[in-house]
Amino acid sequence: MEFGLKWGIARLRGGYILATLARERDELTDSKFAISAVDQHIALFGKPPKAYAYDRGGYSRDNIATLKAKGVKEVGLAPRGKAKWAVGKQAKERLVNERAQVEGSIGTVKSPRYGFNRPNARSVEMMGVCGQRAVLGLNLNKLIRGIAWRNKMVLVG
Repeated sequence: MEFGLKWGIARLRGGYILATLARERDELTDSKFAISAVDQHIALFGKPPKAYAYDRGGYSRDNIATLKAKGVKEVGLAPRGKAKWAVGKQAKERLVNERAQVEGSIGTVKSPRYGFNRPNARSVEMMGVCGQRAVLGLNLNKLIRGIAWRNKMVLVG
């Protein structure tokens, strides 16, 4: 049994991440979060992602149909058992790679640099704040590195 807060982590193009803190114990089960992450994307950007990957926990035929109905063109929910992927081989490989990068992002935000893991907080509310602060730190560092890289490219070119 795990103790602590339950988080849903979504990775956007460019490596930025969004962290959703569950308000209720069963709110962020994999099967529900596979859909709510896309709903969150639509709410933020006004349109669904073109492609979406999620692990086996989010797989179901209903979820695939729901995501396609929401406008996701390439639905890469890793199938359970011997079920087939809902995308072609090339899309599958690309989406599996994207999904693996989510795990890397989670590992990075849990590092001592960002303090997502075991924050020095005394209340559940403050633990949530510390988690969001860690994600903000990761995203801001990524943004600044991207700006610096772009400016370097402009000066050289």
